[in-house]
Amino acid sequence: MSQSNRRPYPQGQRGPQRPAPRPGQYAGRPPVRPGSGAQRPSPRRRGGSGALLRELSVLLIGGVVVAVLAYSLQCLWPNGFPLKTRQANSVPAVQAVSEIHSGGPIRINEVMTGNQSVLSIEDGSTPDWIEIANIGKSAVNLAGYSLSKTANAVTVLTFPEVWLNAGECMLVYADSRLRAIAGEDLHAPFRLSSSGDTLMLFNASGTAIDTVNLPAVTRNCSYARMDTSKWAESSMPTPGMLNTEENYRALNQPRSDSPVIVTELMSTNSATIADENGQYYDYIELYNRSGEAVNLSGWYLSDDSARARKWRFPDVTLQAGEYLLVFASGLDRKDDPAHLHTSFSLSSEGEEVVLSDVNGREMDSVQFDLLQRDVAWSRADDGSWSSVKQPSPGRANP
Repeated sequence: MSQSNRRPYPQGQRGPQRPAPRPGQYAGRPPVRPGSGAQRPSPRRRGGSGALLRELSVLLIGGVVVAVLAYSLQCLWPNGFPLKTRQANSVPAVQAVSEIHSGGPIRINEVMTGNQSVLSIEDGSTPDWIEIANIGKSAVNLAGYSLSKTANAVTVLTFPEVWLNAGECMLVYADSRLRAIAGEDLHAPFRLSSSGDTLMLFNASGTAIDTVNLPAVTRNCSYARMDTSKWAESSMPTPGMLNTEENYRALNQPRSDSPVIVTELMSTNSATIADENGQYYDYIELYNRSGEAVNLSGWYLSDDSARARKWRFPDVTLQAGEYLLVFASGLDRKDDPAHLHTSFSLSSEGEEVVLSDVNGREMDSVQFDLLQRDVAWSRADDGSWSSVKQPSPGRANP
């Protein structure tokens, strides 16, 4: 304290004096041992037994709150918290829906993960495929439905506006080439593993309605639904048809009662008939010999029986007794049903023409040899074939 801040005491009085030290006590500060700090006195507990009771009450109330909260969460999520992950192959996500049994008519019906030669498509490849079936009694619009490998996959096929009739099946090719165009073959943006995989089907609301856990399956065999809940490996795959032995035999035997047949073709058209642009291309003539209209949407034309699904028809209807001319130009035109062009051309040295239905089943076929320029290969009423120098494209053969 500075001299100016000292307060003088009256004369003759002394300031407060420190008490004299007790015997054995130092008059100054107690000595500090080398290497040790000054020690503070231990704090005393305040409040006694009352404070202890208050602390016990707080702990008891907290325990009750935790117990009530845990019970409420158990009621809301009896199987655990609905945790989600963005992993493409989330096992918990798959297990969470492994017991789905939808009451709706749309199902995953058959899957092939090792397609070597059972089915080929337009470009000659043999991709794995997924079959979707309508087991109900009325048509269903699949617009907004989706296929993926897990609940949280980012590679998803969303169906365009396409109707699946009662008892009808449709194929999706799993070749990582996303294509979702109405009237065209559907391609999923993912592949399937031959050693085992998963598949999930969702309705337009995003609700999982079907799922299947795929095991390892033998090459050219499918994993097929045998009934509502039973699956098994099958050596009789039926792509595009319900899973029966009868359908398997039908797929592998050409039909003799097809309503639409091939009646004429030309492999070197130089002046016989021009297309819509005045160009001359090879052509194939079809005829509806039935008494009813036939919608050719999804049917196929090919020049190779081993690749029956080479060129797919758009939505075009052939009336009873009507002829349809398709140019085999290699231009692949489908926008105008009145002027169709296949994705292949015909060899003038001879080959074959194959007509198949939506399931790839052969409906009609014809083989031809070397044909001269502007000479047609024509079918007679008795079913026999011969070359004619007076072709009749789009009309009855003479």
